[in-house]
Amino acid sequence: MLGKKAENLRILREHGFPVPEFITVFKDTDKENLAIPWETCAVRSCAALEDGADKSFAGQFDTYLNVKRADAHAMIDKCFASMEKDNVKEYASAKGISLSDSDFVVIVQEMIPSEYSGVCFTANPTGLLNEMVIVVGKGTGDNVVEDKVETTSYYYNVTDKNYYYEGKEDNLPAETVEALIELATDMQPLLGELLDIEFAIAKGRIYILQARAITTIDNQNPLILDNSNIVESYPGLSLPLTASFVQIVYSGIFRSISRRVLHNEKELAKYDHVFENMVGCANGRMYYKISNWYTIIKFLPMNQKIIPIWQDMMGVKNKSYDKEAVKLPKLVRAKTYFNVISEMLHVPKNMQKLNEDFKRINEGFYKRYHKDITPAELIGLYNELHDVLLYCWDVTLLNDVYAFLFTGLVKKRLGEESNRVISGISNIESLKPIKEMVRLAYDKRSLTREQYEERALEYISLYGDRNLEELKLESETFRSNPALLEEKITQYNEDYEKLADMYSKLHREPEKSVKLKGINGFLVRHAEKGIANRELSRLNRSRIFGIVRLIFTRLGEVYTEEGLINETRDIFWLTVEEAFRLAEEKITMQAVVEERKKAYELYACLPAYQRLIFADKEFDKRHTSVNAHKIQLSNDKLHGIPCSDGIVEGEALVVTDVTKVGNAKDKILVTKMTDPGWVFLLVKAKGVISEKGSLLSHTAIISRELKVPSIVGVEGLLSTVKTDDILKMDGNTGEITIVKR
Repeated sequence: MLGKKAENLRILREHGFPVPEFITVFKDTDKENLAIPWETCAVRSCAALEDGADKSFAGQFDTYLNVKRADAHAMIDKCFASMEKDNVKEYASAKGISLSDSDFVVIVQEMIPSEYSGVCFTANPTGLLNEMVIVVGKGTGDNVVEDKVETTSYYYNVTDKNYYYEGKEDNLPAETVEALIELATDMQPLLGELLDIEFAIAKGRIYILQARAITTIDNQNPLILDNSNIVESYPGLSLPLTASFVQIVYSGIFRSISRRVLHNEKELAKYDHVFENMVGCANGRMYYKISNWYTIIKFLPMNQKIIPIWQDMMGVKNKSYDKEAVKLPKLVRAKTYFNVISEMLHVPKNMQKLNEDFKRINEGFYKRYHKDITPAELIGLYNELHDVLLYCWDVTLLNDVYAFLFTGLVKKRLGEESNRVISGISNIESLKPIKEMVRLAYDKRSLTREQYEERALEYISLYGDRNLEELKLESETFRSNPALLEEKITQYNEDYEKLADMYSKLHREPEKSVKLKGINGFLVRHAEKGIANRELSRLNRSRIFGIVRLIFTRLGEVYTEEGLINETRDIFWLTVEEAFRLAEEKITMQAVVEERKKAYELYACLPAYQRLIFADKEFDKRHTSVNAHKIQLSNDKLHGIPCSDGIVEGEALVVTDVTKVGNAKDKILVTKMTDPGWVFLLVKAKGVISEKGSLLSHTAIISRELKVPSIVGVEGLLSTVKTDDILKMDGNTGEITIVKR
């Protein structure tokens, strides 16, 4: 039986991939009569047991490069003998494997005089499924794996078809990166697995040296993050306070709308994990956790017809989704038809009530808010807002459907006439902020200073929360910074003729709408109600965020006075939970804030991905450089390349001579680099961190297979960390914290 490496090479050569010629040698092959046709060759071990889902043996068996023809037989014998090495036996023992049951062959392959070599992973081994990773260094592959040369890693998002690199040099031209990605993409369906592909580049040509399965990723239940539609509300980076608040809002609203559909608390409780994960934040950017959205849509009757309409409405480009139905009791499923129809019929009435309730809540808040309000009082106001609005704001989603439905029916019946019929109703509320601002700018010349200031305050009271990126709590608005309104008014008055023309256009009498009778009139009236309510609810939404922004800004002022943060706006770098906890526990958060600011410096350098597909839960990227931009690190924080998941804390054991290591049990090993023999230490250790390395190094390979958290490529590691220091390492992100020196 051939090992996967040999079998995969055979398949790839048969399908025309650029695989160098090779021969397969069995243990009982008559090597005396074995002709090797190349002056130099690569001799690689290949075992049938190597590439199982839970037993890789990667890096354990021997490989020899640049073998002269005269030495090939001896190297073949050494490869067969590697089955008896101590590190192989130790690994087999750790995995509960019987070596005597394994078939073993040796691959002898034409040696490619590599200018560059490396590995292409068709999925990021840390668990990002739609990101391919290319790790490349100068020379042959042994130099790369043994960390003898600097490597550069390229991270290619297959959805967006763009990439960035981490490393000192951009080793590969764009066309080579694209060619490698194309080869890997074509190989994956042929071999049927996520792949770890070893390649060499000589004289500009790519050669595939081997391909094996990535054995460390479970891709059966992926988590999909998609920025369709949400990117309009949250473009660019969103700070932690916004991200955590948005998660709370979406969780509450979608739990409430599902309650309207199901009318069954027992069934509702089964999906708490879904409601808590409607949105996510990765690399500082907001995404829908789109798989969970599909789950909720499947509560609806005729959801198979609704999903394509919803995808178009949301701008979802990738239309694939899990079509398995959500299982509901038959009676609950039957009642969803009645519940949905009943809710849709009551949308106008419920929207009117919501608008009235919000007006009362909004006025009540500003009556109770004052400049000396305490954190406890602020949290009380926030909780009242949360409890009242999250149980009724979901009707705005139903109103969106209501508006789209009736507008669609009007267009279907009236065709081109529909735009004229419904013109003038689309921007009733959303036009008011700009109309009143233009009026204020236009009237300024005729007003006294006192009159102007009074009008400006009135404008801020009504529309001060409407501004660019208004749904980001960290965004400044006219209410949070009144000077912005003065700047805008001044800009308008710089060209008074243009201002007068704008004023005339915005304040002219609207054309009388066409009055239709019968079914057409019925449809138009309901479309008008839906659109008008939609615009009002969006304006009120900005006011809600204005209230929340004011609450947290005041908390920021108090915490700055108490010395818990450095300045008021640092509050936006905390989560909602952290900000509220500070009201009770006076914990200094300056270090946390500074670390997050540095992380966001990195996020700003990363591409704004449309879609991220994780094998498990989402995580943020951690690099020390992106496209040659160096990320500054703090004294008690180190960063490297995350290679094996897990978060552990423990004593550091600095290893400079592996033969003189004492007890490594439950220690975090800190070293320059590792080799395959380190399996003896790693099976006992809590984690391993190395100064050298990449995703290809022995540290990365062995630790992934043994499920030991690992981080490699940590600059300045040995000059910073000493034996007995207490470290916390995060193998998911590559972050290392020196807890105690």
